Amino acid sequence: MIIEKAETKNISELYKLQLLCFESEAEMIGSRKVPALMETEDFYAKDFCNRTTLKIVNNEQEIIGAIRYRDKNDIVEVGRIMIHPKYRRQGLAKQLISKVDSEFSQKIKELYTCTKSWTNIKLYTSMGYKSYKECQINTGLSAVYMRKGLEKI
Repeated sequence: MIIEKAETKNISELYKLQLLCFESEAEMIGSRKVPALMETEDFYAKDFCNRTTLKIVNNEQEIIGAIRYRDKNDIVEVGRIMIHPKYRRQGLAKQLISKVDSEFSQKIKELYTCTKSWTNIKLYTSMGYKSYKECQINTGLSAVYMRKGLEKI
């Protein structure tokens, strides 16, 4: 498996993976108001150029995971960490997060997840991310914001 930068030709495959991956998130929290499920493919395509996306490709050249991020001066916004359900629990999400963490080791990394996403919160906490605020996002769900690096909480 290879981690590499995604390209615009990957948009459709990444969007389909996003829908598949965040379906289980919706089931876990009991709501389909997950931002990743509410996006259209057109919106996803337009937003693609605003962030860097890393993908994990398996031996068959299928995209089985991804993470996206945006470097905004002192803070790197990390998001949409997704692993195909057949490939979960193999450390792939950790590999993606670690890749971003090491690339921006001198910056604060920030992400958020639903407060009911206990598996995500457990993963992020195990990787050194610390909760610093909770709030309601525009979909009505409660989110926990987490940071790592330079302890600017």
